[in-house]
Amino acid sequence: MSILNWNTIFDPALPLPVSLVIRDDQGLPVRMATTYAMRAGMTNTDFHHLDPDQVYSRGFDIRSLLQVVPEGRSGNITVALPAGFKGMSHTGAWTVPAAAAADLTVDPPRLGDFSAAGLQDIPLTSRPLALEFSFPLFDNDGLIDPKARGPLGGIEVDDSCQVQNGTSMTDALYDAGIYASAISLAAKDRSNALFANYFLSRARHTVGRVASSVQKAINGQGPQVGVSCADILDTCYNTNILGHTFTPYNLGPAEMVMCPAARNLPRAPLPCSTHPGRQIGASASHVLLHLILTINSIFTDTITGSVYGSGSCQLLKNSRIFATAKNPDSYAQLAMAQWEYGLGGPPYDGDPCPPTLGIVPNIQKRTA
Repeated sequence: MSILNWNTIFDPALPLPVSLVIRDDQGLPVRMATTYAMRAGMTNTDFHHLDPDQVYSRGFDIRSLLQVVPEGRSGNITVALPAGFKGMSHTGAWTVPAAAAADLTVDPPRLGDFSAAGLQDIPLTSRPLALEFSFPLFDNDGLIDPKARGPLGGIEVDDSCQVQNGTSMTDALYDAGIYASAISLAAKDRSNALFANYFLSRARHTVGRVASSVQKAINGQGPQVGVSCADILDTCYNTNILGHTFTPYNLGPAEMVMCPAARNLPRAPLPCSTHPGRQIGASASHVLLHLILTINSIFTDTITGSVYGSGSCQLLKNSRIFATAKNPDSYAQLAMAQWEYGLGGPPYDGDPCPPTLGIVPNIQKRTA
């Protein structure tokens, strides 16, 4: 069995993958420190291969995962894999479809077609994939500075991005705020056909709440989060990684790192600027919005996996074991479609340009 390792326990690039589910003795989710990386395309090295009956093991210092220390209860914290995740699985020789691989030799890079990769659900029920253990809760006895839990200030671009070539991260952050507003408008409009492409109707409240949290964070009303162009974790050496997020072990402010591959991308395209039937261009604004949606100091128990691209996100809507409201790129794809077709609201005040018959073209790039 070959498993796509992105942001899971099989991902060698990340010390604290987001796919773990942590709950207290009451069954309530516990926030944890995590790292998350956004990729441009797939390669054969992005898969972990398990033979029949092969046992996979990896050690974690669970204490370093905890972002908020539960108080007032005794018992155990349980750490486990989610009920299922997305990957690729088949027998015999396996390769990544050419369309799913990014072309990183051009400027800006051409991102991969993820829907061509044959992503499918893999129930994690076999013994080799089991990962569950517990340890006693410990009380907050004043050893952790409360200010470190989530200082306010919202999302700020630090000085490391001011001297870089490429798209201004301040401009990209502004665009991400416009994207969040576009998501909010779609969630409020029950007749919105684009929303129905990516989310079930019952998810409207959740989607609207997430969009509102993004808007508040960008406007300086949420926990402090830095946008940096300095690769502290030395993850950008892999040119397939567009950016990554991390929450420090000491419970300090979260960071989003924009790798050179993302900084070389342009800003979000103007509404109605893409010729009908053509692919929406990749943008640094999309990468930044996607990464914001993985910051667990802004959202609680939001992200459980990584499914990318317009086609894949639309297929994901009908998954029985994976909630689209917990998939960051589903939000990003909706935002880009809303904005591209002139339905995203201010600052655009021109006429909308919805696709013929209201059907969104199956734009397969990750950025569509």
